[in-house]
Amino acid sequence: MRQMEADVVVVAAGMSGLAAATQAQESLNATGGGTVVAFEKSGTTGGAANMGMAFLAIESQMQKETMTNDFTKDDAFNFFMEYTHWRSDAKLVRRWFNMSASTVEWVQKMGVEFLGVYKYFKNSHCTQHMVKAPGSNKPTERCASGMIKTITEYAKEIGVDFQFHTSVKEILTGSKGQVRGVKAVTDGGEEIECLCNCVIVATGGMGNNVEMIEKYMGWKWGEDMFTFRIPGIDGDGMNMVWAIGGKKAPVNMEVTYNTPGTTDVFKTLSEVMRQPNLLVNLDGKRFFNEEYMDNTTYTGNSLLQQKKHCGFSIIDSTIVDYYKEHGLDYITYHHAIKNMDKWEHEKELYFSGVKSAAENSVFASEDKEVSYGADDMERNFFECQSLEEVAEVTGINLKNLKKTIEEYNAMCNGGIGKGYDWQFTKDHRFLKPITTAPYYVARHYPSGYGSLGGIQVNENMQVLNSELDPIPGLYACGTDSATVFADSYCFYNPGSTMSYALNSGRIAGMESVAYMDSEEFIDPED
Repeated sequence: MRQMEADVVVVAAGMSGLAAATQAQESLNATGGGTVVAFEKSGTTGGAANMGMAFLAIESQMQKETMTNDFTKDDAFNFFMEYTHWRSDAKLVRRWFNMSASTVEWVQKMGVEFLGVYKYFKNSHCTQHMVKAPGSNKPTERCASGMIKTITEYAKEIGVDFQFHTSVKEILTGSKGQVRGVKAVTDGGEEIECLCNCVIVATGGMGNNVEMIEKYMGWKWGEDMFTFRIPGIDGDGMNMVWAIGGKKAPVNMEVTYNTPGTTDVFKTLSEVMRQPNLLVNLDGKRFFNEEYMDNTTYTGNSLLQQKKHCGFSIIDSTIVDYYKEHGLDYITYHHAIKNMDKWEHEKELYFSGVKSAAENSVFASEDKEVSYGADDMERNFFECQSLEEVAEVTGINLKNLKKTIEEYNAMCNGGIGKGYDWQFTKDHRFLKPITTAPYYVARHYPSGYGSLGGIQVNENMQVLNSELDPIPGLYACGTDSATVFADSYCFYNPGSTMSYALNSGRIAGMESVAYMDSEEFIDPED
């Protein structure tokens, strides 16, 4: 067994672990030096954050320069605590928001550039600080990967020791319950024991572990929940912390929604079917004010209340013609679909059973055509010539569907932008009747980016035991510890996931080094 020593060990080098390792090394270097070792089971840093684009900050210099700083730290704190009904740790939320602007400056000093500050949807706050992709002057998918590369290079320059292709299997404790090291193993089977003063757990939750998702949240992945599954995010850190007495915190999901096989693949089809039009469940009944379709958390939450956790957006040929002439009701920068130019082309690809590499999902290999048809997965987008066919291919109750459409059309008062939604009060501008075949239907399911929470921490990112006392030398950050979002992720403050990862990582890095010089420090060998 190979023996190693470090002042701080960071378990996993995703966004939060990378931030923790970098901040801890900076803090050590500022106080005389020391060693940070980051164990990462994959061959690179960043984890799921490589898919991201932006992170939240409040009262940053960029917001001041663009006059989008009217949402203050006090406003953000009060809004967030009201949104979560004070089920969040107020001290941690306050600390996170207060330091968020300095985190923008922190990464800028490393060489990260930003495109600007953005909303996520029309009613969200303008908090997303969009990372600038090299050579691009517009929001670019997965642009955060460039920021992660820059932070990683800086971390290596200042002394962080990254041990790639190495998985931590156990956290070691001393006679007084204090952390004293970890045991790890390389992909080649070499065992490592690394003794240290502090351990920071940042393994990214359990979003790839379908058994844990069902056990702790009750959802069957691939049946009624279709989250991203990032390989390696299997709940390792949570299980290791729980094994040494860390308190289990509630585990939730950053719930959004998608149309499996369509969203992030056939982007025009997806965006058109996410517009604020008629949405029904398997009973053929409305259940949601479709005006809020752009708030993906609200939509996902509503789908969780329906049979088989699914709902169906329905439009007709007149709505398609309207969008072709006038453009979409909602435009998001994420997919940047502004018109119907690719509607017919994507339909042809979808129904012919082939998608090109350029339209492929983020998980498939490049430069390769991929078969896509009924044999590969259940279809979730349909073109139908009658309501009877809609009911046949989707399983929607036909009698109720016809009644719902009759009532909905009456609410529309005979035309687009007229009428009154006496059921859910949807804005009259989005009342478009369903009258003329062909009908287009998309089946939506709850989705998300992974789990949130599982490890109970305080505002210093110290892991707490069942008595809510800190376990000496043990910290957790990122989604493993993200209990602050309570029961519903807050898309009104866009960029929160990555922001929490970055800022909680920085806090863990700072506090772990401060602990070693404090009166509370317990020698690992005691």
